[in-house]
Amino acid sequence: MNRPFKTLLLALLFINIPFAWAGRLPVWEIHTGLAGMQLPHYRGSNSDSTLALPFPAIIYRGERLKIGDGRIQGFLYTSKTVTFDFSLAASLPASADDNGARRGMARLDPTFEIGPSLITRLWRSANKKTRLTLELPIRAAFSIDEDDLSPGDHGWTFAPFINIKHRDDHARWALSFGPIYATRRYHGYFYDVSTEDSLSARPAYSADEGYSGSRITLLIHKRFNKLSITGLLRYDILSNAVFMDSPLVERSNNLSTGLIIMWQIAKSTRSTDHTD
Repeated sequence: MNRPFKTLLLALLFINIPFAWAGRLPVWEIHTGLAGMQLPHYRGSNSDSTLALPFPAIIYRGERLKIGDGRIQGFLYTSKTVTFDFSLAASLPASADDNGARRGMARLDPTFEIGPSLITRLWRSANKKTRLTLELPIRAAFSIDEDDLSPGDHGWTFAPFINIKHRDDHARWALSFGPIYATRRYHGYFYDVSTEDSLSARPAYSADEGYSGSRITLLIHKRFNKLSITGLLRYDILSNAVFMDSPLVERSNNLSTGLIIMWQIAKSTRSTDHTD
């Protein structure tokens, strides 16, 4: 996997980490970061990918457009209780040479997901430091061939989740949990086994659409002036997922970890009121 692809994927994978606090903040910021991640090749795989690379991050807080926290926010609709915006996600590629269950099969190219998300603010504490939201992201999934950059269409995902966020002056944590649903085409990309790829220990298989397991994510973020450090824990539970009978599924749960260190290298002289 070439370095530009790795850098882009790390930026997308970490784009949902919260960098901003409520209050008076710069209109734009530029950060440089060093990120390390350990992720399964795909949910249900026994094989992991480990990456450690530098990557850039840009935050923009305009009057009608906000870029950061993994969203293009305010572009569609925002009110005191509801926000309708776009969200992003990504996954790393997986080579069949490094994955015993997929040995001899085509590699899994990196995937990108993008789509609208409806966010409803359910509760906020009296001191405004803790809040509870319901988020309903629907994303179209695409793969990108690393050789010729041609895209592949892999259906849709729907991953509603409850999100609890708490912030203090220089620290923040967020805990989210919820189910994941996906189309047959999406599940098929990761879990189908064609007749040509079938073996005695890996029979042909065609995945269904529907329940794709559930996910719990914990983010802890600490800021020291221009320096910020964020830790990530993500736990996937695949029990009762529609693809559990696939011979490519080797386990019913996965733990992903990540650590990111960022340094602010530039910011605007203008500031704006930012509401978290």
